[in-house]
Amino acid sequence: MIIGGGPRAALGALLLIGAALTPVACTTASPTRVVNVLGTWEEAEKEAFYKVVAPFERETGIDVRLEGTRDVAAVVAGRVEEGDPPEIAVLSSPGDLLHYDKMNKLAPLDGIHPDYAPEWLAPGRVNGRQVAVVIKAALKSTIWYNRAKLDAVHEPVPTTWAQLRATTAKLRAAGTTPWCMGLASSTTSGWPGTDWIEDLVLARSGPDLYDAWVRGKLPWKGPEVKAAWQSWGELLNPDTVQGGAINVLLTGFDKSAQVVDARGGCAFDHQGSFVAGTYASHFPPGATPDYATFPFPGFDTPVPRVVAGDVAAMFHATPAARDLLNYLTSTRAQALWVATSTALSPDRNVPSDAYRDEVTKRLGAELSGARSIRFDASDLMPTTMRSAFQRAVSAYVSDPSALDRILDDLDRVRDTAY
Repeated sequence: MIIGGGPRAALGALLLIGAALTPVACTTASPTRVVNVLGTWEEAEKEAFYKVVAPFERETGIDVRLEGTRDVAAVVAGRVEEGDPPEIAVLSSPGDLLHYDKMNKLAPLDGIHPDYAPEWLAPGRVNGRQVAVVIKAALKSTIWYNRAKLDAVHEPVPTTWAQLRATTAKLRAAGTTPWCMGLASSTTSGWPGTDWIEDLVLARSGPDLYDAWVRGKLPWKGPEVKAAWQSWGELLNPDTVQGGAINVLLTGFDKSAQVVDARGGCAFDHQGSFVAGTYASHFPPGATPDYATFPFPGFDTPVPRVVAGDVAAMFHATPAARDLLNYLTSTRAQALWVATSTALSPDRNVPSDAYRDEVTKRLGAELSGARSIRFDASDLMPTTMRSAFQRAVSAYVSDPSALDRILDDLDRVRDTAY
C-alpha cells in the first residue's frame, strides 16, 4: 500500500547522524560507475532517496540514478521482457518475486546481511534463496485521527472494534464525518481497501488463518474471510464515510488534509506510517500537530501488526549494485532514511533519535518493538491474485450487496493463481 531526477540536497544534520555510524563499505574498485535503480518513489520520496545515497556517491564515486514510476511492476516487466532490466528494481509487492524467480531473472544476494529480525528477511526469500531485501519499512494496522474531533465527543482512543464502532456512531451523531477513505491510486487503485480486509482478517481470526489465506489455502468465500469484508462494510454508509461510495472510489489514498481540517473533513484515516511526512507538512516546524495515531483495534486479544516494505532485487548483477545494496541496508543509511520522515526501519540498531518527530519516533518504536508481525497479505500474493483483490475492493464499495459474487470470483482466481 511505500522518484524522478533532481538536485542532491545538502544533508546538514542528517549527516551528523550518519557520520557517527558505520562508514560506506565498498567491496570493489569496479569500473562500473553507474547503478540504475527503478522504483515507485517520486517527489518527496525521491528526494529522500537521493539524500540517503549522497554519502555513498561521494565516497565511492558511483553515480546512482533513480527512475521513479507508480507503475513499477509494469515497467519492470517490460524492461525484463526487452532484455534491458535495471541493475536494481525496488518492488512494493514481494509476491512479484515468485514470477521472476521462475524465470531465473534474479541474482542471489549472497553476502548482504542486514541486521534485521528474521521476519524482515522472509519477504525477500524465494525457494530458500535470498533474492531481495527490504530497504524501507512501513507500519500498517494504524489509524490516524484528529485529537480535537475526538475530544469534542468526549471519547478516548478506541482499543477494540466494538469501541471503534461506538465512537464512529457518536461522531456521526455529533455531525462530524467519522471516516476518510480513498481507493484511487493509478493502476493499483483499490489497495487501501485491501489493507482494511487484511487487518480485519488478522484481528478477527488470528495469524495462523491469515497465513493460510496468504498462501491460497483458505477460500475467500469461507466464513472467516467473508466476515472481514462484512465488518468493513459496516463503515461504508454514506453518512459515515466522507462523500459516500463514489467519493471513496475517486479519492486518492492520501487524505491527511481532510483529517487535519479543523472545521470540516473527517476524524479517522486508516493508513500506513508512510503518510507521516504528508501529515507533518500541514504544520510549521516546531508546531504541535493536532493529530496522532493508534493501533488497529482487535476483537478480543492483541493481534500482530501488519507491516509492509519496499524490497530491492538485483536483476543485473554488478559489483557497484551489490555495494549499493550493502550500503542501503546498513544502519548508517537506514538512520538517514528515517530522518527524512518517509520510512521506518527494520534495522534494530537505528537509534530512536534518528526520527525527526514524536509521531514517527513512536511509530518506529512500535514497529521495532512489535512482538509479532505479519507482512501485507496482498503484497505477498501472486500478481494475478493481488490485482483481482484490488479490483474486488472497488466492486464491493460500488455494490456491497454483490459480496457473494465478488468472493466467488476471487476463489476462481485463487484456483489458478497459486
